[in-house]
Amino acid sequence: MNENIFQEIYDELEKYLSNAWEKLIVYLEYGKASYSFSFFVKEGERYIKCFDLPNIDEEVLMQSFRKIDKAVSKERDSVKEPWSNMTMIVGNDGSMHTDFDYTDLSQEGYRYNKEWKLKYLK
Repeated sequence: MNENIFQEIYDELEKYLSNAWEKLIVYLEYGKASYSFSFFVKEGERYIKCFDLPNIDEEVLMQSFRKIDKAVSKERDSVKEPWSNMTMIVGNDGSMHTDFDYTDLSQEGYRYNKEWKLKYLK
Protein backbone atom coordinates (compact mmCIF):
# COMPACT_ATOMS: atom_id res chain seq x y z
CA MET A 1 0.00 0.00 0.00
CA ASN A 2 1.19 3.50 -0.78
CA GLU A 3 3.01 5.01 2.21
CA ASN A 4 1.14 8.29 1.77
CA ILE A 5 -2.07 6.50 2.79
CA PHE A 6 -0.58 5.63 6.19
CA GLN A 7 0.30 9.30 6.67
CA GLU A 8 -3.24 10.32 5.65
CA ILE A 9 -4.70 7.94 8.24
CA TYR A 10 -2.45 9.31 10.98
CA ASP A 11 -3.06 12.93 9.96
CA GLU A 12 -6.82 12.40 10.14
CA LEU A 13 -6.71 10.71 13.56
CA GLU A 14 -4.06 12.92 15.15
CA LYS A 15 -6.69 15.49 16.15
CA TYR A 16 -8.19 12.93 18.56
CA LEU A 17 -4.94 12.33 20.44
CA SER A 18 -4.28 13.94 23.79
CA ASN A 19 -0.86 15.12 24.90
CA ALA A 20 -0.58 11.95 27.00
CA TRP A 21 -0.89 9.44 24.12
CA GLU A 22 1.77 6.77 23.85
CA LYS A 23 0.44 4.49 21.11
CA LEU A 24 -2.28 4.64 18.47
CA ILE A 25 -3.71 1.35 17.18
CA VAL A 26 -5.94 1.63 14.12
CA TYR A 27 -8.12 -1.26 12.95
CA LEU A 28 -9.72 -1.23 9.49
CA GLU A 29 -11.96 -4.11 8.42
CA TYR A 30 -13.59 -4.59 5.04
CA GLY A 31 -16.38 -7.00 4.14
CA LYS A 32 -18.11 -7.57 0.83
CA ALA A 33 -20.38 -4.52 1.08
CA SER A 34 -19.32 -2.75 4.26
CA TYR A 35 -16.43 -1.59 6.36
CA SER A 36 -15.76 -1.09 10.05
CA PHE A 37 -13.11 1.14 11.54
CA SER A 38 -11.99 1.82 15.07
CA PHE A 39 -8.90 2.93 16.88
CA PHE A 40 -7.51 2.72 20.36
CA VAL A 41 -5.25 5.18 22.15
CA LYS A 42 -2.85 3.98 24.82
CA GLU A 43 -2.41 6.40 27.69
CA GLY A 44 -0.39 5.03 30.57
CA GLU A 45 -1.50 1.47 31.26
CA ARG A 46 -4.87 1.61 29.53
CA TYR A 47 -6.27 1.63 26.02
CA ILE A 48 -9.20 3.92 25.26
CA LYS A 49 -11.49 3.04 22.34
CA CYS A 50 -12.17 5.93 19.96
CA PHE A 51 -15.84 6.18 20.91
CA ASP A 52 -14.90 6.47 24.59
CA LEU A 53 -12.42 9.33 24.21
CA PRO A 54 -13.50 12.49 26.05
CA ASN A 55 -15.05 15.35 24.08
CA ILE A 56 -15.46 13.37 20.86
CA ASP A 57 -18.36 14.22 18.59
CA GLU A 58 -19.43 10.90 17.05
CA GLU A 59 -20.48 12.54 13.77
CA VAL A 60 -17.06 14.20 13.42
CA LEU A 61 -15.45 10.82 14.10
CA MET A 62 -17.62 9.20 11.42
CA GLN A 63 -16.56 11.92 8.96
CA SER A 64 -12.95 11.01 9.70
CA PHE A 65 -13.68 7.35 9.03
CA ARG A 66 -15.33 8.24 5.70
CA LYS A 67 -12.23 10.26 4.68
CA ILE A 68 -10.00 7.35 5.59
CA ASP A 69 -12.21 4.92 3.67
CA LYS A 70 -12.07 7.12 0.58
CA ALA A 71 -8.26 7.01 0.59
CA VAL A 72 -7.85 3.37 1.64
CA SER A 73 -10.56 1.71 -0.46
CA LYS A 74 -9.14 2.97 -3.77
CA GLU A 75 -5.77 1.50 -2.94
CA ARG A 76 -7.19 -1.72 -1.46
CA ASP A 77 -9.49 -2.36 -4.41
CA SER A 78 -6.62 -1.97 -6.89
CA VAL A 79 -4.67 -5.01 -5.64
CA LYS A 80 -5.17 -8.54 -6.95
CA GLU A 81 -5.95 -10.03 -3.52
CA PRO A 82 -7.41 -7.38 -1.18
CA TRP A 83 -6.88 -7.78 2.54
CA SER A 84 -9.84 -8.16 4.89
CA ASN A 85 -8.36 -6.16 7.74
CA MET A 86 -5.42 -3.95 8.53
CA THR A 87 -3.86 -2.95 11.83
CA MET A 88 -1.66 0.13 11.98
CA ILE A 89 0.37 0.85 15.11
CA VAL A 90 1.93 4.26 15.63
CA GLY A 91 4.10 5.18 18.61
CA ASN A 92 4.49 8.69 19.95
CA ASP A 93 8.20 8.28 19.15
CA GLY A 94 7.36 8.22 15.41
CA SER A 95 7.57 4.45 14.98
CA MET A 96 4.99 2.75 12.78
CA HIS A 97 4.11 -0.84 11.92
CA THR A 98 1.28 -2.23 9.79
CA ASP A 99 -0.14 -5.76 9.61
CA PHE A 100 -2.43 -6.96 6.82
CA ASP A 101 -4.67 -10.00 7.24
CA TYR A 102 -6.64 -11.95 4.64
CA THR A 103 -8.89 -13.98 6.96
CA ASP A 104 -12.50 -14.37 5.81
CA LEU A 105 -14.29 -12.68 8.70
CA SER A 106 -17.81 -13.44 7.49
CA GLN A 107 -17.79 -16.69 9.50
CA GLU A 108 -15.20 -16.14 12.22
CA GLY A 109 -15.48 -12.41 12.93
CA TYR A 110 -16.28 -12.62 16.64
CA ARG A 111 -13.47 -15.05 17.43
CA TYR A 112 -11.02 -13.11 15.28
CA ASN A 113 -11.91 -9.86 17.04
CA LYS A 114 -11.35 -11.43 20.44
CA GLU A 115 -7.94 -12.77 19.35
CA TRP A 116 -7.06 -9.41 17.79
CA LYS A 117 -7.69 -7.62 21.09
CA LEU A 118 -5.50 -10.10 22.96
CA LYS A 119 -2.69 -9.60 20.45
CA TYR A 120 -2.75 -5.83 20.02
CA LEU A 121 -4.21 -4.39 23.23
CA LYS A 122 -1.81 -5.88 25.73
